[in-house]
Amino acid sequence: MARRRRRPSGRVAKVAATPAEDSPTDTDPTSLSSFPSGTSTDPATSHHKSPLSGFQPLQDDDDDEAWTQSDKRAMRRRLLDMIHRFYLDAISRLPPTEFRRTTGLARGLFVGGHCFGPLHPVHNIVVNSIWYGTAFPVRRPAGIDNEDEANALLSTDGIARICHRSLDGLVAALRHLCPSLSNGDTLWRLFSSADITAALALANGVSKSSALRVVASQGHAAFHLAALVAQHPDPTAFTDFASSALPSINGQHNIVQLLIMKHALATRHINYLSKVLMPSSPNGPFVAPLMLSARVLDCIASQRQQFKGIGKQMVNVANMALQEYTQRSGQQLTLHSVCGSNLLKEEGLKNCYHINFLACHDGSGSRVGTPVLFFTEAVILSCDETDIHLCVPVDPVTDIGCCFACESNRKKVVHPFYDKYLGGREFQEDEVDCGNDFPIPLDVDYLF
Repeated sequence: MARRRRRPSGRVAKVAATPAEDSPTDTDPTSLSSFPSGTSTDPATSHHKSPLSGFQPLQDDDDDEAWTQSDKRAMRRRLLDMIHRFYLDAISRLPPTEFRRTTGLARGLFVGGHCFGPLHPVHNIVVNSIWYGTAFPVRRPAGIDNEDEANALLSTDGIARICHRSLDGLVAALRHLCPSLSNGDTLWRLFSSADITAALALANGVSKSSALRVVASQGHAAFHLAALVAQHPDPTAFTDFASSALPSINGQHNIVQLLIMKHALATRHINYLSKVLMPSSPNGPFVAPLMLSARVLDCIASQRQQFKGIGKQMVNVANMALQEYTQRSGQQLTLHSVCGSNLLKEEGLKNCYHINFLACHDGSGSRVGTPVLFFTEAVILSCDETDIHLCVPVDPVTDIGCCFACESNRKKVVHPFYDKYLGGREFQEDEVDCGNDFPIPLDVDYLF
């Protein structure tokens, strides 16, 4: 049972507005936005633009001393925010039934869905995820992938890890293509929508068409280095796909045009893309699966069951919050997926969560429009009772509210700017560590 009660007292997040200049600059008038603002991360055409960042080097110098460590940390944080928006956009385009019915698409997203490649970052995420899930399917016993509502929970740490690894890969690729760039200069150039081609054009002072020719001729080595640094499971296969197969397939089947015209992909689109991308899958020697001990298998099964239990709980909370929002607004929405969650550990709070989820508008019995991103703050009182403190739509481009409790726990959750919520306070970015090399296995590693 969901209850909405008066807001409890607590620290309120108050942060200065982050400049919007680090948001994607390329827009596509034919593309629909995943989020309320209508800001698109999906360009039909991309132009050579300077990253309108608030950061500037201290001197016109080629070495990293031109940038302070604080500036480089701040640039990484802003770029990770940008890349996180790209992943939310990509997730909103994928059919929720595929997440619930099978682990293949989610595995492709978390394991092989990096945002670098020859296309726009959002398109790269979608295509790389589908390709990896198709080219490297998981062999599972029959019936293990039955549709489950708990699969609507997408790992918060899994999304954060692929964001960090994608940024590391982007930096490695651009520095390979432009060896004279320092690490700070590379980060600054990547403010051009985290797009390797656009960043290369900016770095070399050339048109994007010229940069495209450079990527076509030197992309093989750059993408291989990016895949290695980003810890792609099969860097060689990805390199062949991104540098050779994908450009050829796109030329034959116009994949980019499909992704522009069909913002929200249906299962038939996933099946079509899997089919046309499949010829590019590797034909290497068969690798026998690892033989695991009974103890390890029991541990994996336990972790999977634990994540499944958490998934059901978070999905239930999201559905309760959505029901409360529907009663208040009169809008009919259906849950797409839960894409961020954090258990607050500040102020002695118990079972208080900050959650992001995507929901689709309903119309005439079917889902219409693109998913909307929501933020909810909820306290789980018992297995069947939850207090919904707040449930509001948020825009990851314009809503720049921050939460110390989520930031310090390294959980990426988009918070509203104008609404009050627990766990936040005014804090300096240096108070929390945005870096994370994820040295231990995550929940998604046990699932896939």
